[in-house]
Formats: sequence, structure tokens, C-alpha cells
Amino acid sequence: MMDLSLVNIWAVLLATAVTMVLGFLWYSPVLFGNAWMKRIEKSRDELSGGPITYILTALTALLGSIVLSLLLTMVNEPSISSGLLVGLLIGIAVSVKIGMNYLFEGRTWGLYLITIGYHIVTFLLIGFIIGAMQG
Repeated sequence: MMDLSLVNIWAVLLATAVTMVLGFLWYSPVLFGNAWMKRIEKSRDELSGGPITYILTALTALLGSIVLSLLLTMVNEPSISSGLLVGLLIGIAVSVKIGMNYLFEGRTWGLYLITIGYHIVTFLLIGFIIGAMQG
């Protein structure tokens, strides 16, 4: 059974911040930003990244961290390894579901790999952080 009282809010907040930082790096020229923009056929000027976009992005990162944390409350003794496993499973589930959309939208394989790579790595990091701090 999920127990909200076992959720470590500091772990959730740290995981949310890490998600945002990783997203900033992942979709910047430092990592995959140029390849991503080429595949979505947009320039940096064409991207909509106003304040509302960042607020909503932070909320989705927060909700993802809360969900993973809640799932870890169902484990007898949360740990880094259980956090990584749950994170990997969530990352794979999200990636498979995103794949369905990409197939129907006719998006490229390269764009799919950039997108799912971010989600898998993010959920692994969230799992690591929450598993370490909640356990």
C-alpha cells in the first residue's frame, strides 16, 4: 500500500531540480539540442519557451518525482537499487508509450531516441536520488 507519509519531500524536490537541469543540458547544444532541433525542424527562435512553459515543465517533473516516490513507499525497504529498478521500469514504460505516438506521427527514429533517452536517464536519476534519500 502506498503511504504518503513515507515520501521524502526533500528527495522529491532534489529529483525535480535534477530533472530540470538535465532537461536544460539534454536539449541544449551541449548534448542533443542541435540534433533535436534539426529533427523537429525548428530553430531556437521558433521554440516556445516562455515562463508558462517552464512552470508547467517543472510541475510535470515534480509529479514524476512524486509518482516514483510513492511507488517506492510500496517497497519494504527503499534503497538505491530499488529506486534504480523502479526508475528504469517507469522510463521504459514511458518510452514504449511515447513510441506509439511517434509511429502514428511518422517521427524519426533519431528524434525518438533523443526523447526516450532523456526520460530513461531522468527516471534512473530520480530513482537513484529518492531511493538513496527515502531508504
